[in-house]
Amino acid sequence: MKQIQPIEERTIVSKPLATPNYQGALDRTAEHYQLMIKFVKQQMIENIDYGTIPGTKKPTLFKAGAEKLCRLFNLRPTFEIVDSIVNFEKPLFHYHYRCSLYRCGELVANADGVCNSYEARYKKQQYKTFDLVNTICKMSQKRALVASVLASCGASEFFTQDLENN
Repeated sequence: MKQIQPIEERTIVSKPLATPNYQGALDRTAEHYQLMIKFVKQQMIENIDYGTIPGTKKPTLFKAGAEKLCRLFNLRPTFEIVDSIVNFEKPLFHYHYRCSLYRCGELVANADGVCNSYEARYKKQQYKTFDLVNTICKMSQKRALVASVLASCGASEFFTQDLENN
């Protein structure tokens, strides 16, 4: 049986902390920023990848633009449902998804997106709410994707997702 030494007799060996390479970090950050500027100007198409919503100051990133940024930065999105309510009697359809972005098997970022049938845009639809269930589900996934891409790609300077972020 191994004996445990009293605390006062233990020797604690600590390793010196590695000094961060700040110049390398600055160089990588500047390179990333220049890449974003060039990519947005050369590859992103207004009204397809992003667009300006009336009354907002900053362009909103659309799903197509988020997908392009995923390809640029080699990010693979996965989606998991966090919560859902499917009530045909009310009718209430609520979906809460989490999008996780992976690069080479390593988690880079994740964010949540929520959508439900009580949002004004869906209550005003001429279609029956039952016809919108898939749309509402996909919208929550899209919101989660865009949020995770904005966070992981450093794209919040260029784009927003929600009206209140402007």
